Amino acid sequence: MGGMGRMRAIAIAASYCVLLAACSSTGHPSAGHSSTGGPAPAASSSSTGDTVQSYLDAVNVLCDGLEQKVTALNGGQFDIPLKDFLAQLRQHTKLEKDFDHRLAAIAVPHAAAGQARALTAYIAFASKLDAARLRAARQGATAYKREIDAEKKTAASDPSIAALGTAGFSQSCTAR
Repeated sequence: MGGMGRMRAIAIAASYCVLLAACSSTGHPSAGHSSTGGPAPAASSSSTGDTVQSYLDAVNVLCDGLEQKVTALNGGQFDIPLKDFLAQLRQHTKLEKDFDHRLAAIAVPHAAAGQARALTAYIAFASKLDAARLRAARQGATAYKREIDAEKKTAASDPSIAALGTAGFSQSCTAR
């Protein structure tokens, strides 16, 4: 978890995932429907697995790239000092917007709907953390430190983090 900007971007990415998942039920060929708008022919289990893995691979590559950029920006610190948090907020926001734009371009195949839901749940969780961190930062150093301390105690055990791994996403997706 690398800051408020990342959390805001997670919220945006979650919105995109929800939108993409919704599109999968509206007849878009890239989302598991034929070009005529009807359901695509049933895929074999191996091709379904390949489709899901292709989706996971595309998202994981995106997450890996974001993690590298976030690490370069602040060393991947969870408890970034308030001064640094505020100084890097604009750059984090830019990274997140770019990530969200790229995530939105990844088609969510029908067979990967469960994985997309896991990513959306994590993004919602991270967005709540970002919002709380930003609120605390606006209240000053004491409130910010209190928020960071609370996050250290509870954030790592949130079920949405474990669900990311179970769904097949890379640990780097928590950089979002």
